[in-house]
Amino acid sequence: MKAQYQKLIIGTWKSTSQNTRIYDLNTDELLKDTTINFTGHYANRAWLEIYNKDGSGYVTSLPTNNQNELRQESDTTAFLTYAILGSNLTLKQTNGGSATEPILALDNTDMDLQSTSTGNAPANWGLDTKTLFKITLSTHYTKQ
Repeated sequence: MKAQYQKLIIGTWKSTSQNTRIYDLNTDELLKDTTINFTGHYANRAWLEIYNKDGSGYVTSLPTNNQNELRQESDTTAFLTYAILGSNLTLKQTNGGSATEPILALDNTDMDLQSTSTGNAPANWGLDTKTLFKITLSTHYTKQ
């Protein structure tokens, strides 16, 4: 299946949910586990990731209707190039920076990517905002 990832990823993917897990940096104890579905109140948090056949792509907000005009607007937040090595997706932004995200699942309709970083917890999560934690984000996408 991993050899097919290169073909399967081509297209437009909409984020539909994101799971955030926060771990103690020293003990790896799970301290917080929260999933947000990008529907209803949180629908405006979703974004699109577009992967082209030539290895280019971009991340953009969802189109929104402007009340004063009859067109849709979207905001491209990052242009990138990508490569798939085994079960990892490597993203390189054209303005600098790169990331490697394990592909947890990828088929014709669904994709799950994961990223892990070190950082502070959000202020309203009941954790010390000055302490560094291991943060794992798992994002689910559906093909558009």
